[in-house]
This record gives sequence, structure tokens and C-alpha cells, in this order.
Amino acid sequence: MIGCRLSYFTPDQILFLRGKVMTLLEDHGVKLDPHPQMFQILSKAGAKVDNKTNMVRFPQQLMEEFIKQAPKSFILGARGKDRALELPRSDGTFYSRTVTGAHGWIEPETGEHRKVTTGDLAQWAKLVNSLDEISFLSFLFCDDAPVQTADIHGLSTLLKNMDRHVWVQPYSIGSIEYLIKLGATVSGGEAALKTNPLISMIACSLAPRSFKYMDLEIILQSSRAGLPIQACSLPGSGGTAPATAPGVILLAAAEILAMLAMAQAVAPGTPVVACPIIFSTDMRSGRSLQSSVESLKAASGAIQFIKAAFNLPTHNYGTGSDSPTVDGQCMSERSMLSTLMGASGSDILGGAGQLETATVVSPLQLMVDNEVIGMVRQIMKGMILDDDQVAWEVLTETNPGDHFLTSTHTLKHCRDSYSPQNFIRISREAWERQGSKDLLGRTREQYRAFITKDNSVLLNETLSKEIDAVVRAADKNLVK
Repeated sequence: MIGCRLSYFTPDQILFLRGKVMTLLEDHGVKLDPHPQMFQILSKAGAKVDNKTNMVRFPQQLMEEFIKQAPKSFILGARGKDRALELPRSDGTFYSRTVTGAHGWIEPETGEHRKVTTGDLAQWAKLVNSLDEISFLSFLFCDDAPVQTADIHGLSTLLKNMDRHVWVQPYSIGSIEYLIKLGATVSGGEAALKTNPLISMIACSLAPRSFKYMDLEIILQSSRAGLPIQACSLPGSGGTAPATAPGVILLAAAEILAMLAMAQAVAPGTPVVACPIIFSTDMRSGRSLQSSVESLKAASGAIQFIKAAFNLPTHNYGTGSDSPTVDGQCMSERSMLSTLMGASGSDILGGAGQLETATVVSPLQLMVDNEVIGMVRQIMKGMILDDDQVAWEVLTETNPGDHFLTSTHTLKHCRDSYSPQNFIRISREAWERQGSKDLLGRTREQYRAFITKDNSVLLNETLSKEIDAVVRAADKNLVK
């Protein structure tokens, strides 16, 4: 099987960078917000904990043991059992997901920009149910939900309206237990959630080599609940990270390994997905960019390095744009990003449907991304070299100057190619007869057809009521 892969690094360079990561963690370490329980767990496991400075250092031998404990393959569960995702994907390509946390919504019919509502999120989930290339999703920030429990309302909305895996970003310390409780309610209890983890939890490092109390709690509670942890490093080159790509990559890997170590110290065998979600700082404006050439290159390099050096499943933005609207820049940036991250070997391409550096979503863009992701997957699939695939028989039996249109080999393989629905391949005359619609015009028509269909995967009434009870309890205890 021949695969399509890109690499910035030689094996010797991988070893060099790996050694630097280990030295950084052993000699310099990371800083944690004061968390006596996590400090005690790490100290007992063999980490060097300084309670006065809140610094934690990881001897290389200990870190190597933690890396061994982290499973290299596992399941991201789902309410629909046929929707469970096995990492890594069996065909050697990737899964995809929607953007998380965006608060802006672009109306498909008018192009108007406004805040996301809970109703929008339900429609978003219903749309994803119709898109074959979108594997799982996360909630958006709903403006009509209480701020203190917006994440809990968001997760409950998704669990009711779709049957795919959900990756969860807690917004507060208090919400973590309720988010886990929602997952357990739909799974059928805490034990069932461990065997079918239909949610995975996001833990982050924002400032360089430092971790907030909330993210320590996410790691602690999620590991104990048996949930996969999406360990996200979010460095911004030139701002919260070095300005050079290798420096950003080194920092991201160190932060991810620190989170992996904490998860394994709490519960050995906790699944961890490495997420080096790298931004760059625009030195002219100070804005954080997701789709600059510098961001793309560093994120791609980080995926390649982490997979080669530590053999961990990886996850990164695989589509998106810094443009605030669906325009030529938007389409160009996300096409480069999808192709580059797919070729780099990322196991999950995130961010489908997002604009303006992941702060805005467009249902039409989500549908376009669905098709682009399908095309990129087709490019990345390996080639099987056997007599059938090299067309040996038909090549040797066909005379020079003949054609292959009527051969049985062509008939056998004529439907192998990817057939997008809204990317057209017709003549100008046929296009004009159909109204001369552009890509968004054709996608808008398809959106109208999708959105009028019934949602076939709505959660049953009994479980919906149980979810509502969890949300009410959260509102009562967390909303002030």
C-alpha cells in the first residue's frame, strides 16, 4: 500500500527534537496552578514536584513509562453504535469534526452575521447528520443559554439531536461533573460510559508550559471517568510561543506530554489524543491567525513530529480560515490546510464550517468542507499494487491506439472516483441552462433540501427528560 505523506524531518532530526522535549520536561518542567490532589498524584508517580514554586519536572525514564501506558489505539464512542470511531482509522486516512466554541452564525439565506442560539445548534447537529464526511462534532457557544452553563446546554442539545461522538470543551470548573453526567446518562451509566465514551474532553495549555486549575480538574475527573482526553496545546508563535516553527513545535509537544503524564498518573491507560493547535501572531496587528502560512507549516510539522516521535493519535485544525466571510481567501486557505494536514498524517481534521479564526460558523461552509474533506481523503488513500489495479490484463490485451471506454475493467472501476455534489463538472452551456449558480448558490439549494427533512436520530423522550433534569440541576447550582 502506497500512502501520500509529507515530512519536514529526517529520522535524525526527529531524535534531536525528541531529546530536546525530554530535556525541557526533565530540567525545566511545567507550572501548575496550586492543586494539592494533582501534586500528590504526580509526586507519588515519581514526578519532581516543588510545592513552593508549583513547578513539576518529569524525569525522562518516568515520561517514557507514561508514553508507553497511553494506548496507541482506542475508540471514540457514540450514541449510534455504528458511529463509533476507531483511532487510528483503518484505511490510514482521517476523521473530521466541526469547529468548537464559535459564537457567531452566518445565516445561509441572507449572509447575515449574528450570535448563535440553541435552535441554531440543533439545526447544526441535524445538518451534520446528513454529511457523510463529518465524523463528530462539538457544541457552539449559544447566546441564549445562561453563560455559566452554556457548555452544559450545548452538550445536551447535541446529545438530543445527533448520534455521533462529541468532543467537549468545559467552560468552568463547576460544569465538568455535569458534562460527564450527561455523557453517562445517555450511555447508560458510568460503567457504560467507560466502554462507550461518547464524549471526549478537551484540556488545554494556553500560556507557555503552564496549566490552569480548571484544566487540571478536567484531566483528573475525565481520567477517572475513563474518558479520552484531547490534550490541546495552543501556542501562538511570536506571542505565547517562540517565533520559529521548530520552537513552537517543541513547546507544543512538551505541553501535550505534560498533560499525557498527568492523565496516566491519575489513571494508567487513559486514552490521549495529541492536539498541537498552533497559531501565529500577526506582527502588524497583534491578531492571532490560524491559517497563515506560518501556522500551517508549524501545525503540520508538529503532527509529523508527534506521530513519529511518540506514536500518539493526533488531531488538529484541518479546515478553516482567518477570513470573516465565505470568499476566495476562505476557500484557498482551507483547501491548503485540509490537504497539508491530511498529507501530514493527522488522525482528525478539525474545524469544519468555521470562519474568522474559529469564532464564526457557516452552515454553507460546513457543507462545502464536507465535500473538500472527501476529496482530500481520496487523495490520501493508499494505492494497492496488484494486477487489477495496475490494469495489467487490459493493458496487455489492448492494441496501441485503442481506447478503454468499453473494457470490462473500466466498467468495474467506473464508480471508484469521488463524486462531489456541488462541485460541478459540466459545460458552460449546461451551467447557464441551470441558472449560472456559483458554488454557494448550489450549496444553498442543497441546504434547503436537507433542513426540511425530519431528524431521524432524535434522542428518545425518556432519556431527553433525564438530560433535562441534569441541565436543570446545573442551572440551579451554577447560575448566579
